Amino acid sequence: MLTAHYPTLLAIHSDLRWLILIAGAAALIGCVIGISRKKPFAPLGRLLGLLYVSFLDTQFLVGILLSISSPIVRAVWSNPAVGMKNDALRFFAVEHTFAMLIALALAHIGAVKSRKAKESLKAYKVAVTWYAASLAVILLGIPWWRPLLRL
Repeated sequence: MLTAHYPTLLAIHSDLRWLILIAGAAALIGCVIGISRKKPFAPLGRLLGLLYVSFLDTQFLVGILLSISSPIVRAVWSNPAVGMKNDALRFFAVEHTFAMLIALALAHIGAVKSRKAKESLKAYKVAVTWYAASLAVILLGIPWWRPLLRL
């Protein structure tokens, strides 16, 4: 059913990563500016965090659909003993999926903890820590050997 949409989902998933990287960098830069200029956390810190987490959530949903329709993932789970021995197949079926799930969780934790912080400086520092960790995991989990754009 979704197999026919695989190329479209792959293009969306691939290109959406750039919005996530830009939103994540913007959130980090915005928080660092907020710290250095002693700005209130709301609305800037919240908005940048919301954009970053929203793009990540959207990417995760597209990723789930992509995983369901992926011939790569299907090949791994049809014969796990063989699939897990192949680095590229294992990467997409297991490593990429879990890395991005961890990155998503880190970003959500950062968003929640920063919103609950009583002081703006604390909120910014919490956001920087968790968003930076999330972005680091994302950068490690992206298959950089694949095409950078799939317009």
